[in-house]
Amino acid sequence: MLLNYLKTKYGQELEEGWAAFEIGNIAKAEEHFRAIIQNEDNPQNSANCCIEAHAGLGATNLKHRDLFEANRWYMEAYYLLDQLYHGTWPSRLEWKKLEDRGALRTLIGLAHLAYVRKDHIRARSLYNRLLKLDHRDELGVRRFLDSLDSGIPFEQLEFF
Repeated sequence: MLLNYLKTKYGQELEEGWAAFEIGNIAKAEEHFRAIIQNEDNPQNSANCCIEAHAGLGATNLKHRDLFEANRWYMEAYYLLDQLYHGTWPSRLEWKKLEDRGALRTLIGLAHLAYVRKDHIRARSLYNRLLKLDHRDELGVRRFLDSLDSGIPFEQLEFF
């Protein structure tokens, strides 16, 4: 399954979607993520690709400050992850494992969304969960927790 994730046109769409997102071309990122989701039933499209595409649309909507849609896409990604893991999430996640990236992106997206909604209790809970799952803190979650503790707004940390 991981081989399909890397070698299909959907894997390429995913890479291009995240690359577009990272350089700030949100419209292009949305286009790539939607192309994956529109073909969810294609056997060449992996569950991991679909999960990341849902998280990607969550991220693009969060960037637009459309919190309702961001929540919708992140929660769909979370639901798909729950199905993939059969309700039992792994005890460790690593960024270097491509199959873990969807879970990491979904959890940090939900945490950022909670922060933007000023639900700091939920944000802190999700950030702590991420730290427990990603013991190397490859996403830099500790700085978001430190920011919550010190009261420094995240926008100064440029998480978007």
